Amino acid sequence: MISTLALAVGVSADAFTVSIGNGARQDRHRTVDMLLIAFLFAAAETVALLLGWSLGHAANAYVAAVDHWIAFGILGGVGAKMIWESLVANPDSGPAVIWPTLALTAIGTSVDTFAVGAVLALMEDALVPTALAIAAVTFVMACLGMLLGRAAGTALGRPAGAIGGVILIAIGSVILVQHLGVWA
Repeated sequence: MISTLALAVGVSADAFTVSIGNGARQDRHRTVDMLLIAFLFAAAETVALLLGWSLGHAANAYVAAVDHWIAFGILGGVGAKMIWESLVANPDSGPAVIWPTLALTAIGTSVDTFAVGAVLALMEDALVPTALAIAAVTFVMACLGMLLGRAAGTALGRPAGAIGGVILIAIGSVILVQHLGVWA
């Protein structure tokens, strides 16, 4: 039980951090938007776990070779877009929630969870409790991140979007560097 909870917290940490950036970027998120965003992150983590579980060890070797590049590309691109928008865009233009960007971010933060699912398949761990724990913890952490980010965004103003973008680029860079073995 404790190891399952620790695993859930570990894989949802990126969603929490990204949610802080998303909350900071938009101070006008409605509660329903916040809950939908948290659900999106929870669903992405859970689907990635289930796909990894389903494909098991055989696919893990192929995905593990490029998953860090996928995560880096998606998170870096979304982060750069957030920085650009915070510096150039009119804060009153556009929708409060940009769903395609959020979907890409959710996918980018859940790439590693795919590999976790494949490892769990090899260990023959219980899938359902692990998937439920990951979904629940990710949902709660994303909500908390959005609330924290909203408070920071109100305090920081427009630079909060740039800070969120830098955080995304940093997460993608850390994933890339860890997988390349630069930090041993």
